[in-house]
Amino acid sequence: MEPLGAGDPVRVSDFVLRGRLGAGGMGKVFLGRSPGGRAVAVKIVHPHLAVQPKFRRRFQREVTAARAVSGAFTAPVVAAGPEDDPPWIATVYIPGPSLAEAVATAGPLPEDALWPLAAGLVEALQAIHAEGLLHRDLKPSNVLLAADGPRVIDFGIARAMDSTALTGTGTTIGTAGFMSPEQVEDQPVGLAGDVFSLGAVLAFAASGSEPFGQGPPLGILHRVVTGEPRLDGLPDPVRALVIACLAKKPADRPTTAQLLEQIAAHWDAPDDFPFTPLWPEAVTTLIDTHATPATARYTEHVLTPPLLHSAPTITTPQRDAPEPTGRTTGFTEDPARLPQPARPRALRRRRRHALKLGEAGEHAEAARLLAEVVADSARVLGPDHPDTLGNRGNHASELGAAGEHAEAARLFAELAADRARVLGPDHPDTLSARFLHATNLGEAGDHAEAARLLAEVVADRARVLGADHHHALAARRRHAGFVGEAGDHAESARLHAELAADRARVLGADHYDTLLSRHLHAWELGEAGEHAEAARLYAEIAVDSARVLGPDHPDTLSARSFSDRWSE
Repeated sequence: MEPLGAGDPVRVSDFVLRGRLGAGGMGKVFLGRSPGGRAVAVKIVHPHLAVQPKFRRRFQREVTAARAVSGAFTAPVVAAGPEDDPPWIATVYIPGPSLAEAVATAGPLPEDALWPLAAGLVEALQAIHAEGLLHRDLKPSNVLLAADGPRVIDFGIARAMDSTALTGTGTTIGTAGFMSPEQVEDQPVGLAGDVFSLGAVLAFAASGSEPFGQGPPLGILHRVVTGEPRLDGLPDPVRALVIACLAKKPADRPTTAQLLEQIAAHWDAPDDFPFTPLWPEAVTTLIDTHATPATARYTEHVLTPPLLHSAPTITTPQRDAPEPTGRTTGFTEDPARLPQPARPRALRRRRRHALKLGEAGEHAEAARLLAEVVADSARVLGPDHPDTLGNRGNHASELGAAGEHAEAARLFAELAADRARVLGPDHPDTLSARFLHATNLGEAGDHAEAARLLAEVVADRARVLGADHHHALAARRRHAGFVGEAGDHAESARLHAELAADRARVLGADHYDTLLSRHLHAWELGEAGEHAEAARLYAEIAVDSARVLGPDHPDTLSARSFSDRWSE
């Protein structure tokens, strides 16, 4: 999401606009919020279209029809103003990248992700067609990837551009490469036209390339009508489905019902809950970055220019800082012109290598390598790209693991501010950066400040994630620990006791985390001078640890030792 630019509206009807999501042939799209806090995508029609009476009449008819569409794989219409100047429409905001962005960033989807994509898109088309609508512009940028499946956007609205003077002579309404032959030739377009577009979208998702190539639009349109698609690299079952969809004659293409049967022969939808992730890890990371921005602490950093994570440290050599691009996705330089180690795929390999070193205990070397990856990632992908932000987090984590807690705390503070600006202050990754900033600050010796910051993180994680979420519980444990480190052992004991009770309720009395909280509660009581009570609690913990972990487990032996210690 980009900030609102000069001339952008700040409100449409009851929706307050927060930033610009993109733009297309019909209008600009903004992220908005309703008075009740619902996140919406607001599309505002371009002025040159809004002045055409015929466009406005058809737009109004299509908005009315689109309101009726409902389906698990579409973005429902929330509100619209077809009579406003300019006209607009608001749909539910889907927190996820477009298919185009996902493929550009993470590469083609593997076969096990292509089937749920295909099934979701077919179901979306069924929902659209059931209301008497055609999409007519199904393409990768009109498919959003949410955690639980794809969503089709802009359904039916593209028809509002038909029969209006929106283009010059010799041009065609639609997107070259994803239009059906009958649409290119201005013949009647039916349900099979959307099926053709579906085939082209799946081919792109599987290969990373448009099936009819790129170049001048007229050349692409000619290949759509007369040429054969390039389907190199597609898995055989997916290739067969795509070939059927891309048949030149509409009557030769399968129906959506037939497509679902063909998909079901190769893929069983998971029935578990929480659901099994549908997408590769890189795509899941992208989805996380699109979570809806919200209001919380760190909001003041929204107007702060991005920090580029380039200050020299013990493991970060000084280098020229990259210029901010204002882009959150895509490349700031042509990948073909980049040296091999700086290309996006090579950057990911370098990151994995550094993280493996960290897992092997070589944290200082891992931090040094990750500092270089951060600098190259910021230059190639942009400072606000999800990979750049992720690499900064990995770098700071390895610094902390290497004992450089003060420097790690500084870097996590910068990262928290930038994640709040890019992802939103309530995004889980922003909260995680704040948590790691506070914990590294505490490990560096500033226990009181760490406790203060963690109290705020505890409150925000409970509000955003839920009081019983494991991240909220983890923040409470670190908060209670630093309260004790700061010298208030009685308060720390109280916090650990409350956490032990909640962990027993959420995780179970015999869960290791529950036993750990009981241990910390007893320890802080002893440090506070409540020796008899600490001894009693440790005796109980020793019995339960022996039963759950075994009589010779180190935790069992530790509990017995502390019971004896506080009994003296």
